[in-house]
Amino acid sequence: MLDLGRIAAIPDGEFVSGLPDLAAGELEHAAEVLLALRLLRPAPGRPDLLIPTSPEAAAAEALGPLEARIAEASRHAQAVRDELQALMPRYRSSLRERGRQAGGDRLPDLRTVSAMLTEEAARCREEVFTIQPGGGRQPGRLAEAVSRDLAMLQRGVRMRTLYQHSARSNLATQGYVETLTAGGAEYRTAPELPDRAVVFDRSVAFLPTRAEDGTGDGAVLVRDPDIVAYLCRVFDQLWATATPFRGSTEAAYREVGDNLRRALVGMLAEGAKDEVIARRLGMSLRTCRRHIAEVLLAVGAESRFQGGVLAERAGLTRTDAEPN
Repeated sequence: MLDLGRIAAIPDGEFVSGLPDLAAGELEHAAEVLLALRLLRPAPGRPDLLIPTSPEAAAAEALGPLEARIAEASRHAQAVRDELQALMPRYRSSLRERGRQAGGDRLPDLRTVSAMLTEEAARCREEVFTIQPGGGRQPGRLAEAVSRDLAMLQRGVRMRTLYQHSARSNLATQGYVETLTAGGAEYRTAPELPDRAVVFDRSVAFLPTRAEDGTGDGAVLVRDPDIVAYLCRVFDQLWATATPFRGSTEAAYREVGDNLRRALVGMLAEGAKDEVIARRLGMSLRTCRRHIAEVLLAVGAESRFQGGVLAERAGLTRTDAEPN
């Protein structure tokens, strides 16, 4: 291999002292390769004399044209992006017009939903409330929401969210709630919740779409005042009976344990299957079955249905406000 560190100058067609014992053809080929890599170049005023070049300078010379083409492609991509972005006001106007005519717009995928949520959050001036059924939310979704939600709180927007009791055991949700509570947000939990909903300023709502085989990835943006007013009434009623939740405290799950147990026992008495109970309570099937086993053991029941009946007779399904 030709050692560049030992090259002072290579006269064209000659051998140089200190170089490996290469034949003239091999040395000529090596020089051609190094010239192509810009690691050798003709000496100024001596085209027959080759001198070494810094690898850094060679890289700049070799990659310069490629970097220029990349920069040009980047400028072109930005120009196309700007042209398409310029159409957004017309697109939004069209969405609003269709919303006034049909009462709602279908948002086909999560990316579109996220973009529209961000847009409505930026417009929000008074309040936003959210119904989030199921267990804890995904860490990625929570990370995306933090900056958007904090920005609303800093503008003085009132923020309220309803989770299910099962969300209290989720670490990511605990941390998110603790952070946003410090900023002024309010959180409560309930044993059961209806479908997911987000409502801004009691004037625009986001509701999930439903595919034939389950939950779809999109949403419906609703502006119809009667539908939005109905959602507001549902939320206010749920909020009034829900339990405050402030984040990652050890008592956060214990303080709703009796409430959660009553809901579970009631479903057992109805004869609901484990899968149905787990889905309604927003917990995994494994966790649900563990709770069911604890209830059956506590009342000495031999079957799920018997456990529900015995627990109901024992008053385990009644709240403290209900008479014995």
